[in-house]
Amino acid sequence: MKALVVGAGFMGSLHARAIRDSTMADLHGVVDSSTSAASTLGAELGVKGFVELSEAIDEIEPDVAVIATPDSSHRKPAETLIKAGVHVLIEKPLATTVDDAEAILHRARARGSRVMTGHITRFFVRYTRVAEAVSGSTIGRPVMITTSTWGPKSIGARVAETTNPLWHFAIHDIDLIQWIGEGVVDEVDGAQLIESGADCSTFSATGSLSSGIGFNMVTGWTLPSSAAARWDLKVHCQGGVVQATWSGDGVTLYEPNGAHELDCTAWPSVRGQIGGALRAEVDHFLDAVTTGAPFLVRSEDALNAIRSAARLEQAACRRVTE
Repeated sequence: MKALVVGAGFMGSLHARAIRDSTMADLHGVVDSSTSAASTLGAELGVKGFVELSEAIDEIEPDVAVIATPDSSHRKPAETLIKAGVHVLIEKPLATTVDDAEAILHRARARGSRVMTGHITRFFVRYTRVAEAVSGSTIGRPVMITTSTWGPKSIGARVAETTNPLWHFAIHDIDLIQWIGEGVVDEVDGAQLIESGADCSTFSATGSLSSGIGFNMVTGWTLPSSAAARWDLKVHCQGGVVQATWSGDGVTLYEPNGAHELDCTAWPSVRGQIGGALRAEVDHFLDAVTTGAPFLVRSEDALNAIRSAARLEQAACRRVTE
């Protein structure tokens, strides 16, 4: 299969490398509105860089594509690729409005193109183990799901102009909570979005799912830029608790300018190739397109995450601080 990556930023470059290393598809080009970004990444990976998506489609005739543009700008490239009959992996979130998300999926159904949203946490082994433990019969029915997800300020410095912690971070937690809790956000008891000019922003919310399970989430980017993300998921059940905690992979590089925690789980570079959960996500997408197997992240799952995020955003008290 011929593959194209749209977006040559942080996540786009990772997806492009993952596809380059795949045995199921060949990377044929990268697209970015920045001529410099497109040409630099293209040269690094040995493919052509494009500024115009339509030109890339006409020249390459891709079978599959990855969209890794900023969170709020997925609809236009998605509809362009779908119109050309391309199967698309869209970096989470599917969109940042319900209208955009519904439009993308409607266009895909009408054209016969398949669309998967890259909710990467579904491909972390630790969360799969949590979901399996909850669905088993040993700890009973869930009562409350809590998440605490914190990233470094460097993330805010990179993305804050186009998104916020709700759409960039909490969307992970919303998908996990709804996946494990087998419901969607039904009631919102309280929500708060705090955005700071110092690249330090947070989002928090509490409420209940349609399945009757309570939830509480806190997230944001507040850690020093050299720190790895901190994730904590707890599912409190009638007969026990299952918890997944991640505060680094146990590998720390000490350099003259400070200590750096090295990724061994999300998208580590191992012997020059992208591995970890991102590798599993990309391979799953390519395999499902090839074989016709269902996606682990269904369209309705991705859409429900957007609907719930939009509901939380509407309910949130929003504060901007200096």
